[in-house]
Amino acid sequence: MGPLPHPRGAPRFALTWLVLLVLALAIVMTGVDPVVLTEYSVILSVVALPLTYVPILLVANDPRTWAATATGGSPTLLGLVYLVVIMVVALSAVPLMILTNLGQS
Repeated sequence: MGPLPHPRGAPRFALTWLVLLVLALAIVMTGVDPVVLTEYSVILSVVALPLTYVPILLVANDPRTWAATATGGSPTLLGLVYLVVIMVVALSAVPLMILTNLGQS
């Protein structure tokens, strides 16, 4: 194992780490509980999941995009079933978060 590379070799990488470190420090300095912040971000990502899944499902079934390799039949049906499951979870995430107080007693 050789010496570590110098940050000048990857300036964008070093800058990204520096910005993320400063951002993390700013979040910690606000006094916000990082676990609660993570729980809220997970709930909001579940709510946004159908918005990212529908375009992928539509493009996967578009024969103009994929020509002869577009999905059809069983994969499309399974994709629609999965979409229904995602929609149920997304619609129930926020009410469950409120009713359970994020799982706290």
